[in-house]
Amino acid sequence: MRKITIHQEDAKNIEVFDENDDPLDEYCNRLSTLMKMGNVAILQTSSASVVLRPSKVVGIKVENGTSKIEEIPPTTLPKETKAEDIIEDIITDVDTK
Repeated sequence: MRKITIHQEDAKNIEVFDENDDPLDEYCNRLSTLMKMGNVAILQTSSASVVLRPSKVVGIKVENGTSKIEEIPPTTLPKETKAEDIIEDIITDVDTK
């Protein structure tokens, strides 16, 4: 899984993910062809398609081995209640008025 971050001038970064397993240098060379295009370019990945203006792109960062799903810390499950843990309370005073 690759994480692609597109840095634009005067705008927020765009992040997309791709499951392409090509060598990183070949992948980046193909990605750099976007920067040579005219007014509009389309970047298609396994997770999304992005329409962008190459003249506004400052840089593109490609990270290898990034997971789209963040790790969620394990939660502690409630302790199982055993029969010996149950305490019975006997009611002896009842007001019947």
